[in-house]
Amino acid sequence: MIGFCQSLLAQWVYFPIESEQAYKVYKSQWDGFSNSPYDAAQNRFVRLGPNSNTKSFEIEVLAKKRSKLFYHQPDQFYYLTDSSNDWQMVVNPVFHFSGGKQANQTLYRNTRGAEIYGQIGGEKGVGFYSLFTENQERYPEAYLFAKDSMNYVPNEWFYKNYQKQGAVDFFQARAYVTFSTAKNYIKMQFGHDKHKIGNGYRSLILSDFAPQYLFFKVNTDVKRFHYQNLFTQFIDRGMVQGNTLYPKKFGAFHRLSFDIRRNLQIGVNEMILFDRSDSSMRSQFDLNYLNPVIFYRAIESSMGSKDNSLMALDAQWTIRNRYQVYGQMLIDEFKLDYIKDQPNWWANKYAYQIGARAFNLAKIQHLDVLLEYNRVRPYTYSHGIPSQSYSHFNQPLAHPLGSNFAETVAQVKYQYKRWGIQWTGTYAKMGRDSFLNGRNYGTNILRSYDDKRVSDFSSTMYMGKLTKLMVNDVVISYQPTQHVSFDFRVNSRQNNGIQTFWYSFGLRINTALRQFNY
Repeated sequence: MIGFCQSLLAQWVYFPIESEQAYKVYKSQWDGFSNSPYDAAQNRFVRLGPNSNTKSFEIEVLAKKRSKLFYHQPDQFYYLTDSSNDWQMVVNPVFHFSGGKQANQTLYRNTRGAEIYGQIGGEKGVGFYSLFTENQERYPEAYLFAKDSMNYVPNEWFYKNYQKQGAVDFFQARAYVTFSTAKNYIKMQFGHDKHKIGNGYRSLILSDFAPQYLFFKVNTDVKRFHYQNLFTQFIDRGMVQGNTLYPKKFGAFHRLSFDIRRNLQIGVNEMILFDRSDSSMRSQFDLNYLNPVIFYRAIESSMGSKDNSLMALDAQWTIRNRYQVYGQMLIDEFKLDYIKDQPNWWANKYAYQIGARAFNLAKIQHLDVLLEYNRVRPYTYSHGIPSQSYSHFNQPLAHPLGSNFAETVAQVKYQYKRWGIQWTGTYAKMGRDSFLNGRNYGTNILRSYDDKRVSDFSSTMYMGKLTKLMVNDVVISYQPTQHVSFDFRVNSRQNNGIQTFWYSFGLRINTALRQFNY
């Protein structure tokens, strides 16, 4: 018997953007939840927050009132509250155990941890979320290049070598608090996590590829206007080693979007990356960039600085509550006169994305399809001062391929009762530097664009070592209960005709699959 609906997360807890909860809530816009918000399969009510298009998903769960501590809801292992329901807390275990083979190489992942979230102080209180895991992992051979040559483990922070043959050991910690002001018109969030702007499989503005970072975010929603400020602290490029204070750099992002119609939205983005050093060579945040309203480019120009400044447009159009067309256009640097007269000038640095989604395709429940195209000009995201490249901990803040490429992505997801299948295919054509320190063809965004640049007026797409990359990834999953999955995965990767293949079996609890798609 249902007693009454109780707000479990009064202060908008943001689930990790790659998590199963996030995708389900995002998809709920096209599942009819807005008309009938009760999800019988999950035995709970789900409400979508107002910030969906940035994919910093916000959900509010309205749970049945129960006295059970364990499995208060199917996705809540341990639930705790007081008699007045003035505070609630949920604790979930996090596990991912998998093993597989690539030729004679054994692959595995061993992840253990916990997820804790809830709220304190009722509807006007503070929400919180934390996720921490201990991990040992052996990657497929193709992805060891990042660790061996670029000094990073994809998507992660500091790591240590573990045993032999490319295995690594790393710790992951993500946590933040959320709170509201001005009658819920302004929502704030502070902590360590990653963010994504856009509706696509990829993002050319800000993606979730790089590891988590320190941030402070402010979302302001007034009728049809949505304004977001994001202030961040990143880590500069360099060798990964222990007992070292890594050099810091900072980011200031803002996004203003407007709902032209209920199903049509357009956004304007401005992003600045910068570093500052005092006499002790410790990086300092430039307080001028804390201004939440003024265009950052105006501040940058008035200070005479050479910070890395980028601008972008994004848009989404929802059709019949079932289809979505979206896109992004990013401008790093260009001269208007040269666009027509010198289109291959090296500093015509821009990128664009166009994509479409279909939810419940052909009225088949839980059949979701995506098709997307991304194109990035050479030298985009790089900077004359390498420490100000559009990166964090040696990893791109946008697309994992960097720049100087074009890519097509296709994805099909289908779920039938407890079974699910997902196929993701990517095809990319790109130009590469022959050597990491050789001639600079504009692919590696960590390099200065003044470092051995090959040409000023003949910078064409795919210049350098032409590379064609095709990746197919298939995952078949069985869910005996919510947020518990048994997976069988097959991945094939073809790089200029050289094909590699691997497979794995695994068990996941409250965690997402790692992506191998670049």
